[in-house]
Amino acid sequence: MSNEFREQLLEYISDTVADVWQLESRPDLEKDCVEYVVEQFDDDGYSKDDDFIKYLVIQFLSNHCREAVSSQDLEYMAISEKEKLLNI
Repeated sequence: MSNEFREQLLEYISDTVADVWQLESRPDLEKDCVEYVVEQFDDDGYSKDDDFIKYLVIQFLSNHCREAVSSQDLEYMAISEKEKLLNI
């Protein structure tokens, strides 16, 4: 892959990720996402498009959310903490 083609590909991926990125306060995470997409976007001869990049963005975020805390988790932790304080 020529340097010029690679630069165009990186710009295309970066622009496409930026178009769908919703976490404006996390440009660091967006950069990591672009790097992930680039790693997954190997040239295997198949046509890749915006939908494939969006799929990889969802995959990246899904992988990062495996350890996320839900509102239900927070409620459970709050109840547990209250019970703990009442038992002291």
